[in-house]
Amino acid sequence: MISNLEEHQISSQILGKKQLYYSLEVREGQSQAVDVLYVQDGMDYVRLGKLQDAWHDILREEGRRDVHFLLILVPPSTSEERYHYYHPRGTQHHSYIHFFHQELVPFIEKQIRETGKDIRKKGLLGDSLGAAVCLALASEEPKEWTHLLLQSGAFTDFHVNKIRNIETKLPWNVYQAVGSLEESVTYPLTGETFPILSANRTLYEELQPIADNHTYYEEDEDHLWDFWRRDLPRALHYFLTKG
Repeated sequence: MISNLEEHQISSQILGKKQLYYSLEVREGQSQAVDVLYVQDGMDYVRLGKLQDAWHDILREEGRRDVHFLLILVPPSTSEERYHYYHPRGTQHHSYIHFFHQELVPFIEKQIRETGKDIRKKGLLGDSLGAAVCLALASEEPKEWTHLLLQSGAFTDFHVNKIRNIETKLPWNVYQAVGSLEESVTYPLTGETFPILSANRTLYEELQPIADNHTYYEEDEDHLWDFWRRDLPRALHYFLTKG
């Protein structure tokens, strides 16, 4: 069963506002463990990524009867806010990282534990700058996360250096997908150009020594939601089956 999308707000002292988020449950059977996936660009994944359809297809194909997933979808309110939350040079980037770790995640986990459930997997999903902030979040608290689902991540030297500073093996299961046509992607808000293909190749090499499991795909694709929508079932299947 896939629940209806529910809208919530959390009052954030760090961001100085009430942050909107949505929840979506995917549940079959009586599992006592919950797998939690935090989704950047949350409503884009619903509208453009067809997130619910992807879960329907996976459950039907897998025939799973004992799963419980909770998806927490966090949408930025504007493209400007998205940039300032997600980009390492954004004015609210560090605040967003701290909001996630100090306010949102503890709030969600407290709610789950109050139902008597255990948390098993804890993952992050994002596209482009959303994937980049997933990596920033994970590298800030590396032992807190089990799964990173990164679609066409707009990674920079900031993210590569974060990974290089991690010296121990981590329980990370990393899924990376990138298009061969994404080597020169211009961000329309700022005019900045991201070498997304080569940045993903570099990140793949840097993650090899520290990630428990790493799956990497290069496809003949461009920097488009059509690519991420078609890739999403494979990414979610990875979250379902790895770890």
